Amino acid sequence: MNAFVAERFRHGRTLLAGDAAHAMPIVGGLGMNAGIADVHNLCWKLAGVLHGWAGPNLLDTYETERQPVAHQTLEQAVTNTQLMLQVQNRRRDQLHAGEAAPDRIELPWSDRFFAQLGLVLGVTYHSDAVLTDNSTPYAPPAPPDTGSTDYVPTAKPGHRMPHLWLTHDRSTLDAVGEWFTLLTPDPAHWEQRTTTPWPLRIETLPDEHIDVCGLRPHGALLIRPDGHIGACWRDRPPGDFALHRALTAITGSASS
Repeated sequence: MNAFVAERFRHGRTLLAGDAAHAMPIVGGLGMNAGIADVHNLCWKLAGVLHGWAGPNLLDTYETERQPVAHQTLEQAVTNTQLMLQVQNRRRDQLHAGEAAPDRIELPWSDRFFAQLGLVLGVTYHSDAVLTDNSTPYAPPAPPDTGSTDYVPTAKPGHRMPHLWLTHDRSTLDAVGEWFTLLTPDPAHWEQRTTTPWPLRIETLPDEHIDVCGLRPHGALLIRPDGHIGACWRDRPPGDFALHRALTAITGSASS
């Protein structure tokens, strides 16, 4: 087993992902999750640059967003490995001392061992591709809290859009795809501000979810193609070009 995170995830036209970017101890199965999340973060950015609706600097946000997650995941994977080895060593010592086997097998994991949803679904991104309510980039984040791996759904910018029912058989997760998604309780108001060249779809957010998402009747959430919230307007946008400016900032494009 090995444990490392690459110093850089991008050098010019070379981008590292998966095992090339980080090697995780196998205990807990976090390495594959991290690798898939790398590509999930990177693929829409590459598509935007190649199709012309994103600037090349958008690719810099890949390392900014994913490298801290890799370090946090590595720390948890190493902790899992240490838990396993502690139990194995304790049982070995028992055997050497001639102690009888316990009635119950002592598993190496505690509740924390499998409590990984915080590392998979609860990841928060901080970069120029995430805007605050006033459409400005987030300030550099504090070091991640590695003491908790619980998943707490939230609709704040930078977080993965949580599951909410849009209809009886369609979730917010079904609305996200190879495009930007604008979730709003007032789609007619926002359709007048639909902008190009970005791929964008507008979805109606039921009124019952307004409070959960921290919105008012005319507010909106702008969700990136990877399912993370890129911008939020609690109520009416500050001007007719707010959506256009937000997409320009998130994608690093030169559209005007």
